[in-house]
Amino acid sequence: MAKFVVLGVSGEEGYWFVDFEAGTVTAMPSSVEAPFGYSTEARSHSAVLTAGVDLAVTVTDQDDAFAGRYDSVPFSGRYDT
Repeated sequence: MAKFVVLGVSGEEGYWFVDFEAGTVTAMPSSVEAPFGYSTEARSHSAVLTAGVDLAVTVTDQDDAFAGRYDSVPFSGRYDT
């Protein structure tokens, strides 16, 4: 299982480093963005880039997350194969 994730949130500058074991989220220094240069350009054109993530949604606040409400396009929760 992955222990870390690097996130970029639509409409937000920069990247975030998530450490699951420590339970922390840290803003990555702008000097670290160079390896993600391709994604900076892609994100500026509304591209969505994911690898190794099977769920990611934005929420307004913690209460919304725990109630199953999120900001993204509605999803029924059904998966048709």
